[in-house]
Amino acid sequence: MDALINQMYATPAHTAEGRHAKVMVLLGCILGEEWREHYDETDYPQLMGRRLLIELVGGEPGERLRDQFAGRRS
Repeated sequence: MDALINQMYATPAHTAEGRHAKVMVLLGCILGEEWREHYDETDYPQLMGRRLLIELVGGEPGERLRDQFAGRRS
């Protein structure tokens, strides 16, 4: 898995879909479970970092990420 992640991160992401894929790998494989909690369960530093990543992804892929973590948020 490390070799695939290294190869992926060596390839520039020029689209929102490419940035989305890299953020998903970062959140899902590298950063750990506390980065994947729903908004109401996430500690402030992880929440702010994740919000920035989602903003940088942008477009419809960013919206999909935002919706994924919304969970039980009111």
